[in-house]
Amino acid sequence: MKPLLILIFMVKPLVSAFEYSGSDVILQGSSESVVASDHLYSAYLINPASSAMVDKYQLGILYFHPFGLSEVHYGGLIGQVRAGNFGSGLTITSFGNELYQENQLVGNIARAFFNTRLSVGLNLRWKYLTVQNYFSSHQFGIDAGIQYFLHPGILMGFSIQNLNQPSRMQEENPLITRWGMAIRLGENFHTYFSFEKDSWFPASLRIGIEARVSRMLTLHSGMSSYPAVPSLGMTLRRNMVAIHYAFQYHFDLGGTHFWGISLRP
Repeated sequence: MKPLLILIFMVKPLVSAFEYSGSDVILQGSSESVVASDHLYSAYLINPASSAMVDKYQLGILYFHPFGLSEVHYGGLIGQVRAGNFGSGLTITSFGNELYQENQLVGNIARAFFNTRLSVGLNLRWKYLTVQNYFSSHQFGIDAGIQYFLHPGILMGFSIQNLNQPSRMQEENPLITRWGMAIRLGENFHTYFSFEKDSWFPASLRIGIEARVSRMLTLHSGMSSYPAVPSLGMTLRRNMVAIHYAFQYHFDLGGTHFWGISLRP
């Protein structure tokens, strides 16, 4: 019975929290409030323009069971690189179980202008869905985003996901618009504010904080208004290697533990 209930939730997205668009441990630890960022390598999954502002390159992996459901797995590989005014990224994710499987490939390209004060970017998403002995399909989606420094410590971002609204299970994917700001309060503290509107669900206000406690430890926390999901996380870094952990709690569906590791120069 439990696998059947899981399948029902996967095929028809009754609860917006089940919609993981291809994410990362740090983003989840901040409740996906990071619509604007100039230093988080995975932020292009929320705003495609961010990769043109993030220095150098980074590669990471993540894994989790949504809401503690051992039958459902989510794993992914996330990479980002910047060269001059151009940034790019590639993400591969797999989500589901033996009954339902969703594999996704996300390619990113972005460019910065005016001494990296402005950046624009695109994500191209290819997704392959299968439901055992019933259904399979693939879809191609487009995301677009823009970021702009209003002030050296204030970055504003706007993005649209599923710009072309590809179909899923004979139904168009939701158009998701996001607007947000990142405010740097000193070298070691960032705050994030964002507003998200999914065409399937009510609007959501999201807030997040990031605090670098020491050279090795960074803490993350966030909250979303719909669904009401608090989150917290941490990053432990030693030289080129970082270990990431985050926890989210959905008051109806339960908690999710996110794990990841990344490498950067």
